[in-house]
Amino acid sequence: MEIVTIHNQFHKLLRNYISKRVNDKTDTDDILQEVFIKIAAKLNSINDTEKLKSWIFTITRNTIIDYYRKNSNTKKIAITEKMMDESEEEIDFDTTKGLDKCLNGFIQKLPEEYRDVIIDSEIKGIKQKDLAEKYNLAYPSLRSRVQRGRLRLKEMLLTCCSIELDNRGNVIDVKSKNSCNDACSNCD
Repeated sequence: MEIVTIHNQFHKLLRNYISKRVNDKTDTDDILQEVFIKIAAKLNSINDTEKLKSWIFTITRNTIIDYYRKNSNTKKIAITEKMMDESEEEIDFDTTKGLDKCLNGFIQKLPEEYRDVIIDSEIKGIKQKDLAEKYNLAYPSLRSRVQRGRLRLKEMLLTCCSIELDNRGNVIDVKSKNSCNDACSNCD
């Protein structure tokens, strides 16, 4: 894909996205220009056009963060996690749709001793100290059980799925491998 095509397709969308996060019109235009410079410079590095939109918004989000970091001393503007979380909700570019169903399938295949503590700690968000009481286990034993459950879950996921991460460790893409069983048929 050429930069002109990308510019025509994403210019208005990115400008609106940036202007909701940056109050100054001039700064918005500067950031937008910087985003397209970064896109043009790294366009050859993206092979999968299905990931293009996510990749472009990652560049845009990181450029906005860099803008605030660079100007934090003069403008005293803080970036909050809430602002960045809200920005992800506003534009739907979730490349991992179905991963939750895939993980639930794997969790159900865990042995009961791991499955229950993983569901309680990771899905329901119950604190491990409270779970130690619930399962009548010593706290270090419960922590070990949670860690072993996570490890088994990770092994199952990596055996079945190909996971691509960005340079910050965020999941960019998840695809089922051909050797995959039916537990993660929803990953694609």
